Amino acid sequence: MEIRTDKRIVNYIKRKIRDSRNVVAVLGIEMLVEGGGCDLDSNDENYRVEEEYGFCPEDMLSTSFFNAKVEKFYRFYKKEILGMQMHSTAAYDALIQLQRRGKLSAVICQNFHGIPQDVKLRNVIDLNGSININQCPHCDKEFSIEYIIHSRGIPQCDHCKVAIRPGIRLIGERVDTKLMTQAAMVCDEADVLLILGKNMYNDRLEYSAAPEHEQLKVLFTKNDFERNSKVDFIIRDDICEFLPLIIN
Repeated sequence: MEIRTDKRIVNYIKRKIRDSRNVVAVLGIEMLVEGGGCDLDSNDENYRVEEEYGFCPEDMLSTSFFNAKVEKFYRFYKKEILGMQMHSTAAYDALIQLQRRGKLSAVICQNFHGIPQDVKLRNVIDLNGSININQCPHCDKEFSIEYIIHSRGIPQCDHCKVAIRPGIRLIGERVDTKLMTQAAMVCDEADVLLILGKNMYNDRLEYSAAPEHEQLKVLFTKNDFERNSKVDFIIRDDICEFLPLIIN
């Protein structure tokens, strides 16, 4: 596949990564899609989901919907969220290469699905929670994702007989302050910040660095209308095509 980005930009980013000691990757929706998931926020998916469930994904992934319509929430959640089959890509391989070279200091995941199981990345910050964490709101007992998937109807705590709470941040809930502080700190300290796709939420993690700290910010997005003055470059190419190119 031919790269759309100007070769001078490619070479500039590649040189910056080569000279960097501290790279941070922020994983967004595009990484999820390239790894086998789907963007439920796209127009096509919004329409399909609303036709099937009577509500849009944003409504069903809200805390108010979970509290009021938990049975319908789990019907959607099991099929559409837990049903995504995620796999590794060349982009993950490139991040692992960076990690082996001692350059990748942290990975911030903005998606529910986290990192594919066969991808061994360290210092991963699951900013919006994880589908792998499920807990009873009464006794705090934890349940596996397999327990949720194979439960009939509403997954319930086998002790308290109440609906299990998925470990994702539902829309309307605040980001965990500790996680946000940790994510903001590693972003601030990075020499190179690779923003690999848009956030699944409208509220974005702000990317900033101290005035005396030179930092390269690169945003990967397929949105041709994206205009972001806070980044140095916007890349429209596939992440799994572009990332190996600038790391090898």
